[in-house]
Amino acid sequence: MFKQDLIDHANRLGSWSLDEDCCWWKGVVCDNVIGHVLELHLRNPQPVTDDYDSAAEFEAIERSKLRGKINPSLLKLKHLSYLDLSNNGFGGIPIPKFLGSIENLRYLNLSYAGYGVLVPHQHGNLSSLQYLNLYTDYADNLYVANLQWLSGLSLLEHLDLGNVNLVKASNWLQVLNTLPCLKNLYLSSCQLPQFPPPININLSSLAILDLSANSFENPLVFSWISHLTNLVSLDLRENDFEGCIFDGLKNMTSLRHLDLSFNSFNSSIPDWLYNLNSLQFLNLGSNNLQGNELEGKIPRSMGNLCNLKSILYSGVNLSQDISVILEILSGCVSEQLDLLDLSSCQLFGQLTNQLGNFRVLKELYLSGNSISGPIPLFIEELSSLRVLEIDQNKLEGHLPEPFARLANLEILNISNNLLGGVVSEIHFYNLSKLKTLHASSNPLSLKFNPDWIPPFDLESLGLRSLDAGVDIWTAIDSAIDLSFNNFSGQLPQVSSNVSILDLSNNSFSESLYPLLCSKLKETMGTIFLNLGENFLSGEIPDCWMNWQNLVILKLDNNRLTGSIPSSMGTLHSLLLLHLQKN
Repeated sequence: MFKQDLIDHANRLGSWSLDEDCCWWKGVVCDNVIGHVLELHLRNPQPVTDDYDSAAEFEAIERSKLRGKINPSLLKLKHLSYLDLSNNGFGGIPIPKFLGSIENLRYLNLSYAGYGVLVPHQHGNLSSLQYLNLYTDYADNLYVANLQWLSGLSLLEHLDLGNVNLVKASNWLQVLNTLPCLKNLYLSSCQLPQFPPPININLSSLAILDLSANSFENPLVFSWISHLTNLVSLDLRENDFEGCIFDGLKNMTSLRHLDLSFNSFNSSIPDWLYNLNSLQFLNLGSNNLQGNELEGKIPRSMGNLCNLKSILYSGVNLSQDISVILEILSGCVSEQLDLLDLSSCQLFGQLTNQLGNFRVLKELYLSGNSISGPIPLFIEELSSLRVLEIDQNKLEGHLPEPFARLANLEILNISNNLLGGVVSEIHFYNLSKLKTLHASSNPLSLKFNPDWIPPFDLESLGLRSLDAGVDIWTAIDSAIDLSFNNFSGQLPQVSSNVSILDLSNNSFSESLYPLLCSKLKETMGTIFLNLGENFLSGEIPDCWMNWQNLVILKLDNNRLTGSIPSSMGTLHSLLLLHLQKN
């Protein structure tokens, strides 16, 4: 009966046959001796993500979701202690109340399962429960009338109510204060109401606390958090805190993860922050902070935080020489640092050879500063680097050939600098993992061997305002901006997966046909197509049937003639059409 009420398009439960012992069914775990069913693992095996590589991937994930409903026959499994229904698609129906009657349940995961409306208070009957995850999608509108039912879960260690609407739970902290075993608490984006905290905080076991995106502005929140001296992770990003960073955090010496980003703190960074020697992750980005209180810069004491793996200071007004920062961090910090984000920090000076000390660095963001001078040859020492964003600076000189040795590089952005000279295949011969290449607005000249086959399959390419004389269309699979260049001849053929194509302000001539009509058997994924300001001629071809995703189409300032073809009337998503000056 349980299987009959489920819709299983991907046949995930194909092994659930009455001819087989249920302990052999996929997703079922039984006691090895007695044979009782102990666990049901029905989590969607396909990962849920906001970034799908293709429509086919999205369709596969949706198809693999279980739908329908959970049958009450589940109650016959008297020894069931583990139930995971996460990442499925139950279509916004209520969470079954009878789940609160599975007496031996210790683990319940309904995250992203597609349940909606009111969270049943019957969950409070699960007195053996240690793990509860109800993290939901906003669209499912999951909410609670109150949280009083939680007080019956005295053994609970892990609670995740992310995106569940708790605006009516005015006593949320008082109730949580009755859970002595609670170790991990996730209340992100819950619209938590603010009120004076209880006098005595009993959450001494709490190690992870996530209160991000709740629009907190009252500093009273900090007053009770400061009593949680055993915390190892504190996430308060995306709130409305302002003024100074609360001094009460200085006693939380066990912290390994601290995220205060996307608030409105507008003071100096306190010195005590650099005494939290256990820190591995520190994010102060997107605030109005202005550097260290005494020096107005990153102090040398930061070089003593030898456990740091991630530093995110984007938007912090440091006004500091980048070479000094590299010197400060080039000791023990450089030995395990894998992410450094100092974008838009008003940095100046030059990149020095000390950059080569950061051999395990995977992501480096220095965009939007005033860093000058050449890119050092020691860049090749960063063999683990996956992301390098140094755009919108004043870097000059040639692109060093050792770039080709960054074999793990996936994203490279050097746009809006003063880099010059010739770039050829020798700079890219080993970059097989490269997905994004942006080099717009540099006095660079691209000179590639016409027989060269790129080793990468790009998803995004930006070469705006370059001397770009190379055919690399087949190496691009998502977004192309090659506007304001010197391309000429007929239009190229591109992948049907390209979503953005901007070839405006070039010297393309001849017909639109090679681009528009070469793949009539495929549906083009392009939503933005700009071919304006070229020398294209002839009539507009009548083959728009496979361009149904177009939202913006610009063909202005060319030499096109004739009438508008009838197939253009099938572009139902089109919002903007430019045909003037033809």
